[in-house]
Amino acid sequence: MKRWVVGIIGAVIIGVGIYSVISLVMPKANIPAEFSEARINGAELAREIVALSNESLGNLETIAAYDRAGKKSEALILISQEVLKNRNIQQEAIKLSSQLERMARSINDINPTEARVLATEAVSSEVALVSRLLSYNDYLLRLFEALRNKFENPSTYTNGKVEQLVVKINEEAQAINTFNQRFTASLAQFDKLF
Repeated sequence: MKRWVVGIIGAVIIGVGIYSVISLVMPKANIPAEFSEARINGAELAREIVALSNESLGNLETIAAYDRAGKKSEALILISQEVLKNRNIQQEAIKLSSQLERMARSINDINPTEARVLATEAVSSEVALVSRLLSYNDYLLRLFEALRNKFENPSTYTNGKVEQLVVKINEEAQAINTFNQRFTASLAQFDKLF
């Protein structure tokens, strides 16, 4: 009977020891609530920014149609609305940056390490995306200003400025899409770990 009790106690001690070693070597999976909340908020802001940006690109075609039809006042009204929308997009990008900051602050509390690395990659990609988004919006604003100048002063020659800005806008849009793909891929791998 004594041997049996000693055997059980020994087995419990060994089990606790193994559990302790495993717990030290493989920390418990953890995603901080702040990271998750900021991720959700950031995703919503990003969707709004993309929707507003796509709407602005669509309105460029409408402005061009007004130009072809000689409807300068309609074109100027739409350009003015787009300039205001552009400012709104910039404000949304600033809000997105603050959500990315919250995510970055909580990265060190993410476990396992592989998840932490993926979260870092995702946040880095999204920070780069926001930077490119601000450039994109700046080029878009300049384009709207160049178009406004063209409509207000028809004798003004744009000297290829509109075409150059369209090329820059397209380059930024491609970069934004690339960073968004990296962000999405990193978070998809991140999610598979949990």
